[in-house]
Amino acid sequence: MKKQELKVAVFTAQQRDMRVIGIVLTHLKSAKYAFSMAERTGEAPIDIALVDDSDPDMRKRLASAVARHPNLAVVHLVSEAGRAGERCELLSSQLMMQLLPTLERLLQRIAEQPPAAPAPARIESTVTALPPTPAKLRALVVDDSQTVRTQLANVMSNIGMACDIADGAKAALAQLANRQYDLIYVDVMMPDMDGYTLTREIKRDRSNKAPVIILTSQSSPFDRARGALAGCDIFLTKPVGLKQFYAATTKALRKSMAVDDLSGWITDPTQAKARAHA
Repeated sequence: MKKQELKVAVFTAQQRDMRVIGIVLTHLKSAKYAFSMAERTGEAPIDIALVDDSDPDMRKRLASAVARHPNLAVVHLVSEAGRAGERCELLSSQLMMQLLPTLERLLQRIAEQPPAAPAPARIESTVTALPPTPAKLRALVVDDSQTVRTQLANVMSNIGMACDIADGAKAALAQLANRQYDLIYVDVMMPDMDGYTLTREIKRDRSNKAPVIILTSQSSPFDRARGALAGCDIFLTKPVGLKQFYAATTKALRKSMAVDDLSGWITDPTQAKARAHA
């Protein structure tokens, strides 16, 4: 039996939740339904919406989508269970385990409801869809060279990512204890701790899901093997061209975020440069 295909739009600025939802919808299978991510502009077809109840801006965007899709099924992402009557709630902390069962229960409940009366005619011109504004992705650059840190910070700005810098491994670990990052760039040769050891420390923390890209002038097969054993996601040899750097960044983000289209998150600096000289 062919599965019913349903589009799910996610109204949240929380990067972790976006990644988890993408992973669940991509890799976990339902017996009755085939779920896929949809744009949250409200213009494209949407069957189900997930909304972060704590974010007023996301609730506003959802209202715009509901205006275009009155029969839109909604799951409210909450930090703690409430008393919301008939609405469907899901704890953000249980996304990985409970997202798929929650969607299936919601659809079953809708299927069992009697048909609703036809909705009154709407004037489409009075509805304004707000454009999506995804939160900036944030990278951590770890390098003891001020020159390299400045260069990478400039590249991050051109790509459209926010960037924090650390001048060594200890400073990086301190920042990682207080903030989640979407991507981490690590130099190998540092005075307080080498990049391989730092990468192992980062990967040992299971709460940290950010990919690690090692940037080093060491290019031997032995060095690449050490990087792989440390757990790095991508190994790049300096000097790195802009095109190669962007490709590696895109590859790492696509894998960690479980999405193919990153056009709303980062910008290809080579295309921007070409347009500027056109």
